[in-house]
Amino acid sequence: MRSVLRPAVNRRHLLRLGAGLSLAAFASTTETRRAASQSGLIEGYANGDGVRLHFFSDGQGELMLFLHGAPDSAMLYASQLAEFSRNHLVVAPDLRGYPPSDQPDAVDAYAMPRLLGDVHALLRHFGHERCILVGNDWGGCIAWVFASAYPNRVQRLIILNAPHPSIYLREVRHNPAQIQASQYERGYHSAVAPYPAWYNYYRADPIKVPASIADAAQMDTPDLAAHFFAGVAEPPASTSLRINVPTLVIWGMQDPACLPGQLDGIHDYAPDTTMVRIADAGHYPMQSHPAQVNGAIRDFLRRA
Repeated sequence: MRSVLRPAVNRRHLLRLGAGLSLAAFASTTETRRAASQSGLIEGYANGDGVRLHFFSDGQGELMLFLHGAPDSAMLYASQLAEFSRNHLVVAPDLRGYPPSDQPDAVDAYAMPRLLGDVHALLRHFGHERCILVGNDWGGCIAWVFASAYPNRVQRLIILNAPHPSIYLREVRHNPAQIQASQYERGYHSAVAPYPAWYNYYRADPIKVPASIADAAQMDTPDLAAHFFAGVAEPPASTSLRINVPTLVIWGMQDPACLPGQLDGIHDYAPDTTMVRIADAGHYPMQSHPAQVNGAIRDFLRRA
């Protein structure tokens, strides 16, 4: 759910932050399109929830929908798109706020109801009732919430280094280590305009990171369901945030922002969860360990 990159971070600092950090955030749109073209991906646009979403797609069969995080792009999943397009329709959008998708200015445009609407819109665009939903970082947060609310639209859920929002809320209220690891988020709230549109994911998020454990004790606990589902176009089947579809969680254990405590209690929210821990991976195991990640996904999809 959380980006590990800070505003104006340089390459040296990026490399220091830990194994597996993505350089995709620094790729230009031109470079992204060139890479996609070389891989044979199809480029297109879909109408989302009030925005136009750019996507890459390939293959045929069951829909696998890949959601990236902040600040990344659809090509974060280049290795997975190549692998799973062999027997699936793979689709990776550039989420709202990331060019060439639309980048609305309003903070409310990045609230969870709009993000859920984008996922519904992508399913409609490709003519599929259900999908295998894959998410990392903020894309993983969207995926957790969508799968909990619309289990009839998600065949299987695959999460890569993205905490369940209820667990993340717990950790930034009670775990000093996670509070310290998440301090970079506070910079997105205090940034003075103009700032990148994707900062608004954090500004719209009801979960705010405290300055310290003492500060956390003074903060109100937000009602996540009230924030996530207020005004959604399609009524949720449940607002419990409990996942009732088969789930695979792949976690790079060297992630400097999403600490291993985020794994504690996952089965309380997603009882049918398969866990794969990659000891030497960071926030982006799909890039640093593509063969291991692809193999874990293949095994999960074969499971009855």
